[in-house]
Amino acid sequence: MTRVWRAGVQERDPQFRKEQVESMSMADALEPDPANRKEAMRHERFRGFWLEAEHAEWKGLWEKGCFKKWRSSDLKPNDRVFGSRYHYKIKHCQKTCKITKFKVRLVLQGHRMQEGLDYEDSFAPVPHSTVGRLVMSMAAAENLHLHSLDMAQAFIQADRLPEGVNGRIFMTPQPGCEEYEEGVVYECLRPIYGVPSSARALWVTLSKWFGECGFETVGFEDSVWCRPAGGQYGAKIIVSAHIDDLLIACGDLKVMQQFKNDFLKRFEGTDENDVEQYLGCEVIFDREASSVTLRQKVYAERVLLLYGMWGCAPVKTQLEPGTRLSKADCPQHVDPALHH
Repeated sequence: MTRVWRAGVQERDPQFRKEQVESMSMADALEPDPANRKEAMRHERFRGFWLEAEHAEWKGLWEKGCFKKWRSSDLKPNDRVFGSRYHYKIKHCQKTCKITKFKVRLVLQGHRMQEGLDYEDSFAPVPHSTVGRLVMSMAAAENLHLHSLDMAQAFIQADRLPEGVNGRIFMTPQPGCEEYEEGVVYECLRPIYGVPSSARALWVTLSKWFGECGFETVGFEDSVWCRPAGGQYGAKIIVSAHIDDLLIACGDLKVMQQFKNDFLKRFEGTDENDVEQYLGCEVIFDREASSVTLRQKVYAERVLLLYGMWGCAPVKTQLEPGTRLSKADCPQHVDPALHH
């Protein structure tokens, strides 16, 4: 369906790509994520990038000690083996929509696991989107520095929870991949993406580390930590962790850097310094003006481009200025004559 829309847009306006998209290429703006490996390998232009990303993903997991190789004949009769697949994602810059990374993630087929047998608990607290906006608002109001950290392959950096039949979980690589061998399975020694409890394992590991550093959770948000000034850090630090994306606010830049260095000694990740994008939104943070602006310009433009609505002229809704509508203004019965 995506390719049909893309072809239609180009046919209607030959100069569309050059004049309207400006810095965004058509591939950057509209290229869909492959639904599976077959579709990824079928893409002539991106096939090499996907193969390289697959190799990097498997190599990284193996080097981090995530697997142990077994022969199927050596397993116990009740050991459970699960399949796996690669998940493909094209990462875009939230400012220009250009492709920044071809991301591949090895995912276990955790939907086949049974709660109480293969894992005990899958709940992992995640801060609400309003929490991120609140932290940004506090940073603007109190003139704090606002930085972000991105954890690399976050789940496998967590401590594995004691679970699985015989305390073990086995997987087989997706057929067709270079790692696939007939009669060979791999024991998962670290929390792997796709296992229902992996997110909880990461939260437990983060909670333990933050607790050891003197942080405490904020109210009922168990994935938001705060540490007052004193001791190891000379300024107050606020951290909101949305799985592998950390939003950090601190009034002292040196203390901020000290905390990030300590965090990156324990967890592998990328220091992104001043936050520019967070959870799919472009972030414009102006400390001098004490303002924070969140934009989803790229997402809106992709939707318009995808459905051929880029050239549509906006129409002002005829409504008296200052009018406020509520649910009470909605009619109980819909008049079909109003919806031609």
